[in-house]
Amino acid sequence: MVVLVIFGLTFIILATYTIVRISIACVFWSFNTSTDSKHIFKLCFPYYIIALTVICVAFIIAFNKEPIVIYYFSTVYFLALFLWKRKLKPSKKKTFAVEPNQTQLP
Repeated sequence: MVVLVIFGLTFIILATYTIVRISIACVFWSFNTSTDSKHIFKLCFPYYIIALTVICVAFIIAFNKEPIVIYYFSTVYFLALFLWKRKLKPSKKKTFAVEPNQTQLP
């Protein structure tokens, strides 16, 4: 029984993470012309977070403010904020591409 509960919770957590991450990625994919993430953030983040807030509050009210529902949707809300922040943070990965030092070879 405990294994089923752990499996169910793991599935719910992974599904939630995937859905929130895909919803944020779709916002960035929809702007093929602009690759500036700060522009996309300024344009879309307010609408995204307002919609997410309304959805979370609506589900919390619909489930009669049960503690587990409040915990779940609070986690979803903060996960979305964390993923937006992570999407905007510049990558620290170094590319090890070799750049040519000599522009004109004999």
